[in-house]
Amino acid sequence: MPLSSSQRRVLEEWMRTKAIIGCPCCGQEGRWRFADAAYVRALLEEDDEDLTEGGGVVKVACDSCGHLLLFDAETIGIRRMWDQRREL
Repeated sequence: MPLSSSQRRVLEEWMRTKAIIGCPCCGQEGRWRFADAAYVRALLEEDDEDLTEGGGVVKVACDSCGHLLLFDAETIGIRRMWDQRREL
């Protein structure tokens, strides 16, 4: 599920406060694809918990090399925003 513009702003600010600026793989700075940031379903084995329905997982990709970062939506502070959009 794509993030809303307000969720993207929260994600960008959170990453900035944690000094997550450059990609750990290619070293490029400021190349995160925030517009494509989304909730994703984890790669699950049979009977594994679906993290999307739990705390939520947010995917952010590097526009230069494609490296993916996965963050816990609860920790970032956007889980409750997602709940409100889904009326949970």
